[in-house]
Amino acid sequence: MKIKIKTLSLLRDILGETIELVVDGPVRVVDIVEILRSKYSLPRDIEVIAIVNGEVVSMEYLISEDNVTVYLTPPFAGGGLHIDVRLIRDEKPDLNKILEDLSRIDPASGALSIFIGFVKGLIGENKVEVLEYEAVEEAAINQMRKIAVEEGVKHGLKAVVIWHWLGERKPGETTLLIATLGENRSNAIKAMQIILERVKKEVPVFKLEKRSDGEYWIIGDGVRIPRQKNS
Repeated sequence: MKIKIKTLSLLRDILGETIELVVDGPVRVVDIVEILRSKYSLPRDIEVIAIVNGEVVSMEYLISEDNVTVYLTPPFAGGGLHIDVRLIRDEKPDLNKILEDLSRIDPASGALSIFIGFVKGLIGENKVEVLEYEAVEEAAINQMRKIAVEEGVKHGLKAVVIWHWLGERKPGETTLLIATLGENRSNAIKAMQIILERVKKEVPVFKLEKRSDGEYWIIGDGVRIPRQKNS
């Protein structure tokens, strides 16, 4: 069974960015860490945190699938990474409250980057009536959380917020909110941009655009395909 180890922060400096292990069968995270300590000179005084499928897991977590990627990190800067991912139908974002809540998470933070997507009213000369969102909800939540954890750790963030709206949204109504909190503007802005692109490409959310000249499925990065209705 093959396991890919991806390291971050000071663990990357010690071990390199990627290690591929081959083990005989199911293995606990603690056993992987012990291999790294004994064979790859990972110091025993460094605490290790493991992330699998976007979730922080315990040292007793059992890996039983082939070709799984395990992210290993030292303790997060600031003592933790605040993650808030949601699928929303009617709630309106209160930006003042978001700013207030996030700015209090860590006193070392100094930059908050926010992206808000909303429904366009016009596509060319065609009036948009409604944009309809549907999702594979459990998979969407899990993938958003995975993206938030991976990019949050990679960029040393203090908090990541990803809210995606579902159902019918009219022109001017919010469809997506992403917020990243970091120590400085460079990591907060860069991480927000990467998270945005990953959400667009990796999260199973589907868009049907209903407008004055017909209905179109929006596929990938803005490709519109006319809807074919069954007779």
